Amino acid sequence: MRIQIAGMVALLALAPSLGAQVDTAAASKAKRDSIEKAVKDSIALMKELGGALATPGDSATRGAGGAQTGSQTGPTNPRLLPDISAVGDLVGDFSPKESLQPGAKRFDVREVELAVQAVVDPYFRGDIFLGFSDLEGVSIEQAILTTTSLPHQLELKLGRFLMPFGKENTIHRHDLHTIEYPWVIQRFLSEDGLKGTGIGGSRVFSPFGFYQELIVTAVDRLRERPEDLFTVEPINKSLGGLGYSARLRNYADISEAANFELSFSAITGKLERPLADDFVARLPEGVNAAIARQTVLGADLTYRWRPLQQGLYRSFLLQSEVMYQINEKDADTPTLPPCVACGVAPLPFTVPARNNTGLYVLARYQTSQRAFVAARYDWLQDPNIDGRTLNSGSVYLEWFPSEFSKLVGAYEALSPTGDGVVNRLMVQAVFSLGPHKPHPF
Repeated sequence: MRIQIAGMVALLALAPSLGAQVDTAAASKAKRDSIEKAVKDSIALMKELGGALATPGDSATRGAGGAQTGSQTGPTNPRLLPDISAVGDLVGDFSPKESLQPGAKRFDVREVELAVQAVVDPYFRGDIFLGFSDLEGVSIEQAILTTTSLPHQLELKLGRFLMPFGKENTIHRHDLHTIEYPWVIQRFLSEDGLKGTGIGGSRVFSPFGFYQELIVTAVDRLRERPEDLFTVEPINKSLGGLGYSARLRNYADISEAANFELSFSAITGKLERPLADDFVARLPEGVNAAIARQTVLGADLTYRWRPLQQGLYRSFLLQSEVMYQINEKDADTPTLPPCVACGVAPLPFTVPARNNTGLYVLARYQTSQRAFVAARYDWLQDPNIDGRTLNSGSVYLEWFPSEFSKLVGAYEALSPTGDGVVNRLMVQAVFSLGPHKPHPF
């Protein structure tokens, strides 16, 4: 009896160390075999799904020989359900003269975004984002199938996605540090972010001791097709009419509390370019545009500072992007009937009729655990008004009651043509329902 008691005491004394060794070994093995476990788990899920579709519990609904005679009532597997979330983006414009929001609305549900995301199988991940708004109705914001198990750190994606050009364009509008995209993005790319439908590939590597990522894409076309511009032939009739982009990201740590990212981007594709009215009169009925290439080159720099001991209460972000838009002066003559285009060089395009440059600088400082202040300066040659200068200075107060909500107040002094200043006062409220995943770093 004494020997048994002594043995039990010894085992109890050794239990913590043995448990720690077992836990360490288990954790190491789990890390090494993560991919194998994912494959096994997926196979188990498939078998479980098959069982859910034909469970013994629904035998009462089957006739002789197992033929189904009624509705199936077997249990479902909740682990197969995707993550579903929704984000509401509410905007108010209190500008003294008039609202510059679409439709001149003072209060607007700018967008409700519905996200459905899940791992499809061990090889793919699926992400679907639907946008609901009064202006556009229901739209497919993103629908992406992404590979998860390609070798050599390669990643491919198919579908519709935010184009990997610059920094801010890769972020959903409701997740920006400001209420709207910088003006250079609105004028050079798109007011609500440039999207594309096609294929993309990326790879992370570090040949110089710091991280780099190369991203390339090929999409059906740049921007959405204008409803009021018509050409003789489709833009993407040949592969040269597709939209192509490339981005090279460079990331490095400066210290334990600071890092920076320097990236270079390029995007090119063909677009409809409106022609002068007197020239349109010489074209076939309904044709009022020609096809010309547009290329945008860009560079972006981001500096982040977050001290280790005060990371929850203090941080600083400095970010800037510069873009150069190149507009083809002469369209290819096959884009117009030969009898009309003959002898006309250059074609009488309206806007944009020149190359344009634009940039912004954004600074954001965290004042407490849930509060931030930010300021942004914008300058660009506006392609919509023949390259006349647009200037803007704006300040922002951000408050995050929790990780699921955000309140923003903003003031902007905007000079859209270089003449006079328009004062804008705006507020924004964003809320998230469900497991909305963070956006790429």
